[in-house]
Amino acid sequence: MDRRSFMGLAGLSPVFALLPGTYQAEGGQMPEGKQLVLTGEHGYEQQMFRDLEAGATIDARNASFTVANSRNPEPSAMMGCDEGNLPVNRYPVVIRNCPGVHFIGGRFDGQVPLTSDWRDTYCNSAALLVRDGTANATIEGVRARRCWDGVRFAARADGFHLKGCWLSEIRDDAVENDYLLSGIVEDCLFDGCFSGISVDPASNERDGTRETVRIDRTLIRMHPFLSKDEITHQAPIKAVDQSPRLRITGSVFALASVNMRGLRRLERTWGLAIESRDNVLLWLPDEPIPSELPLPPSGFKVLTGADAREYWNKAHLQWVAAHQNVARFSDEAL
Repeated sequence: MDRRSFMGLAGLSPVFALLPGTYQAEGGQMPEGKQLVLTGEHGYEQQMFRDLEAGATIDARNASFTVANSRNPEPSAMMGCDEGNLPVNRYPVVIRNCPGVHFIGGRFDGQVPLTSDWRDTYCNSAALLVRDGTANATIEGVRARRCWDGVRFAARADGFHLKGCWLSEIRDDAVENDYLLSGIVEDCLFDGCFSGISVDPASNERDGTRETVRIDRTLIRMHPFLSKDEITHQAPIKAVDQSPRLRITGSVFALASVNMRGLRRLERTWGLAIESRDNVLLWLPDEPIPSELPLPPSGFKVLTGADAREYWNKAHLQWVAAHQNVARFSDEAL
């Protein structure tokens, strides 16, 4: 943003217009009710927000960011994603210790390689990282594509609310919640992801069995990518026995690969569901559902093949049409 644009926005009291960089409230305080505004193209420069007063709003509806996790365009076993000369921006927006923050909008265009093997492309990254005491955050209206992870909630970011976000072509998790926090994913479109919502602490000793994640009116379509020499995808919910309990309502899970991984995770997902109603499981391939695939509990309708694809296409178009306020990329229909 040029100086003239900045000064013009800065005069719009009580709104603060911000130049790129790190934004920290002076003395840990920000005048109550103030709104931070980001505009323009921020490219490969990380934007860090920390220690804002509780309930601050960050308006990024007219801001764009670049997500890049690999230093070369086609990482491989011979040349990993940390080798090369390309610029990286693995965490374009980071929010730390901003309880009750409301982050609105933002267009995140990813440069994460889509055809290389998952294990060679694994340089950790997320378009939006929420952490370190940012409890009860609301993330609304984000548009992101071609990222590693879409939105990540980390330590002490419990009580999150992700709503009205459109994430597509996600190489790993659309939402990572590996700290096993309670939260809500509401009215979102995850259109082509390797994993939908991760609630897997991996080797960390965390227990989320007393937490709850609600998934409401959310569309999740899996997309197969090259991973460990196979074209495949994970389960819509990447769960373990210690994951939070799940309330799944009015949502659609679409499976795209005959040889999908994560059948055990899918079984755990159904077992973790303490509420399930008005949902649809779509089997998109023409091949029949494998006998080993765990079927969902009551509260899910199952459609297959052409019927499943028709259902997804209609639901997808309806969601996009109903969310004209979410940013578009120039090569997308308005």
